[in-house]
Amino acid sequence: MNEINSSAPVSKTNATDAKSDAVTGKSHMKRSYILAALLALAAVVWIASGALDDSAPLEQETVAARNAGEAAPVKVRVMDIAAVDHPRTLIVTGRTNAIKDAEIKAEVAGQVVARPARKGAMVEKGAVLLELAMDDRAAQLRDAQAQLGAAKIAYEASKDLQRKQFESQIKLAESNAALAAAEARVAAIKLDIARTKIRAPIDGFVEQLLPGPGDYVEKGEQVAMVVDLDPMRVIAYVTEREVEYLRIDDLATIRLPSGREVGGTVHYISRVANDVTRAFRVDIWTDNPDASIPAGLTAELRLNGGTRKAHKIPTSALTLNDQGKLGVRTIVDGDMVKFVPVTLLEDTPEGAWVTGLPDPVTLISVGQEFVIDGQKVQPSASGAAMPKAGGES
Repeated sequence: MNEINSSAPVSKTNATDAKSDAVTGKSHMKRSYILAALLALAAVVWIASGALDDSAPLEQETVAARNAGEAAPVKVRVMDIAAVDHPRTLIVTGRTNAIKDAEIKAEVAGQVVARPARKGAMVEKGAVLLELAMDDRAAQLRDAQAQLGAAKIAYEASKDLQRKQFESQIKLAESNAALAAAEARVAAIKLDIARTKIRAPIDGFVEQLLPGPGDYVEKGEQVAMVVDLDPMRVIAYVTEREVEYLRIDDLATIRLPSGREVGGTVHYISRVANDVTRAFRVDIWTDNPDASIPAGLTAELRLNGGTRKAHKIPTSALTLNDQGKLGVRTIVDGDMVKFVPVTLLEDTPEGAWVTGLPDPVTLISVGQEFVIDGQKVQPSASGAAMPKAGGES
């Protein structure tokens, strides 16, 4: 019993020490987490302060530093280029449109008894498209012709009696009026009969042919449409700035969706702008004898807008400045680099046509990517011939 009791205090002491050690360990771990968090926060603050402190890299090279640090100026190749007259080409999108089309309406009512033409066929002016039933028109014509014969006899008799003083002038006039009325009735019935054959008013393609045999058409009802595709018209719209460069009879190039190109001429230029778009309508006509160009196609037009001064430069000379502007690097004051923004007009295999350069200009053709604006260089002639007008070199 005494041994058991004497061991009890020892167990309590051990438990107390273990609990104390656990608390101490937890305290050490907590301090480690806090320390790690503080170190991470300090690193973030240090990185952020470095990123926000300067708007440009610390090691960014300045023009003065480059000019002072180089023992000898950088060598670049240059070429002298003069501006020449370059065609001003306006590129717009248009749509092909038939110049002549005819909506054909029935001029008399009747039932369709024949349809000699077919939809999509080429027809000549006067070709019969539809035939309507004659009904009683033939009988009306015979009656009118009989009445005309009687009126002629009555008029001749009245004229003979008036000559012999047996009939008054009034009676003769009445006979003449009756004869004219009979002639008019015959002519009207003949015209009515002719209108039972509905004919094409122009040469062209039958685009629509609505009724068929057995259908009844009313007077004034549209029954067909014929479209003439030669010549073909392309309708396009140009801006306020572009319209002043265009002239009637100017040549144009029409590029179709298939890639085929045909020539045309400016036939019409509107002098009143669209109220909404402020654009001006332009019509270009082109020959289409085989009707191979259908109406309704989207077409790209290259219009001649006169000429303007431009420089033809090597395409490789084009570069971008720090702001992303397209331009070239030139030489001013004999040895100073200057970046000049340009507007690209046309890019050809022989070179790029640009505007915005002084005339003449000394252009850096080789080495422009290794110098900066304001840097002094040692220019040397590239030996290339100065570009000429018309794409020659």
